[in-house]
Amino acid sequence: MVKSADRVIQILEAVGLEREGVTHGDLVSALNIPKSSLSSLLATLVERQYLSLEKSSKHYVLGPQILVIAGRYLHGLDIVKLGQPLLREITGITDESSEIAIRRGHDIMIVCKEDCSRPVARVIQIGDRAPIYATAAGKAILAHLPEEETAKYFSSVDMAPLTKNTITDLSVLQKELKRIRSGAPARSNEELDEGVIALAVPVFDFHGQVAASVVIPIPAMRFTKERQKDIERALRDGASELSHLLGWDSHPGKKITGNKAK
Repeated sequence: MVKSADRVIQILEAVGLEREGVTHGDLVSALNIPKSSLSSLLATLVERQYLSLEKSSKHYVLGPQILVIAGRYLHGLDIVKLGQPLLREITGITDESSEIAIRRGHDIMIVCKEDCSRPVARVIQIGDRAPIYATAAGKAILAHLPEEETAKYFSSVDMAPLTKNTITDLSVLQKELKRIRSGAPARSNEELDEGVIALAVPVFDFHGQVAASVVIPIPAMRFTKERQKDIERALRDGASELSHLLGWDSHPGKKITGNKAK
């Protein structure tokens, strides 16, 4: 490990954790960097515009060059490329097929999948679409859209029954979306295909907006409460990692005080 490079990373991470910025003294307290070295590194980072120093408050904040680099990174992101290894891991843990879905109008569309070794009740292909309201993948996304978008969706969609279990009552679906927003996994209880139960969790992007969902469809005959816990855990871990790769910070505003970097 190159000490100077590691120190620069420590500084950028520490400053990035504080929305209001940090002072030189804050960084001295939080990081194991000698004052003289810290001052020199800060001056260089300010000069190169990776940090900015607010003269009135003497607080260091992230500089515009960070946005330039972040923008280049985000422009090159490919959710399929990032997600495929995660789906492989999820399927390896659960021995069930897993998929990534995105929203396309009133539908969700499968953009990435990993097949399991066991038969499934319905073979899903990349590019397949299904109505948002009848799918776990769609509900996971719909629950986290801005209110104006969900209102627009409900005012224009025809919630036709696809199976005897399809939810067509708007008030019932809205209660389910509220439960999902509170942290519960989205679920389709044979609402799209008879004999198939699906669980899904949302994926968030750099801006904290829902970008996709990770979903596992399970034949009803293999679905048990015991398996549900393992499947939910694998889904949450995978979706959390994919959100992280897309730049989402699930703990904004975390304080650095007293957290000395090694």
